[in-house]
Amino acid sequence: MKLYEAIETIIQEFGRDILTNTKVINVFSDYKAFEESRTFKVIIKNLIAEGYMDQMMYVRDWATSQSHIINNFVAATSFNEANASYVIQSIAYGLGYTSTKPSYQPSAASRPSSLSNDRASQGTSATQHTRNTTSPQGMNLDKTEGQFLKLSEATQRKYKEAAESYLESIIEFKSDIEKDLGVTIKAYAEYDGYGTSLRFEIDGKIKVHYDSSIDFHVLYYDKSGRIMCKDTAYVGMNHSSFEVVESYINSSQFHKVGNIKRIVVYYEKN
Repeated sequence: MKLYEAIETIIQEFGRDILTNTKVINVFSDYKAFEESRTFKVIIKNLIAEGYMDQMMYVRDWATSQSHIINNFVAATSFNEANASYVIQSIAYGLGYTSTKPSYQPSAASRPSSLSNDRASQGTSATQHTRNTTSPQGMNLDKTEGQFLKLSEATQRKYKEAAESYLESIIEFKSDIEKDLGVTIKAYAEYDGYGTSLRFEIDGKIKVHYDSSIDFHVLYYDKSGRIMCKDTAYVGMNHSSFEVVESYINSSQFHKVGNIKRIVVYYEKN
């Protein structure tokens, strides 16, 4: 579902005030509002946390207010202007301030890390090596663990969310895992300053036979294309119809999120 369609539907069902409640993020997820880009989730969380969503509830003249709101938000948060503008325009559409449906044109850095996009990106290693080290929000991801921990709480939160968006945008799957295993897999990244965690949601029963476990190998590549570090997440024989497995890399192995240029995932049967 398009973001503006989800917002319009949510307002019709729950009322406009729900947009100012932090729990609305779960409602957005239920309506699959972040299929275009998971970055939208981070932007909406910031719109609520920084008071911009409250401000949008009382707009009288959207034509004269929109540039002011968008520019102030981008300046305060350093989000990518195109992404922030689309989200804010979608909210305005859902609130009935405009009848013009917004259009989203994803950039390479802000495309979601779904398996369909990963399949399309196979064989494009040259493109992968030319990625910049900024997040989809335009934030420079150059902090070491010690530098991150010295940031203010608000700045840590913004850096963390920017790092997670960037990490999710560079995940690649080495094979067609969904087809091979007969399951649906979604990958999510978390960053806490001490390290990075990749969580894989495995939905469905694995169809292939295996003796002990399915091993998901996670490889982190640096700017020169060399493997910096690796980890393995295991799915045991007792796999149910839904399971979450996790891989964790300590920050001492990559030092800065910006040093990570690719994250490659492949599986093996044991």
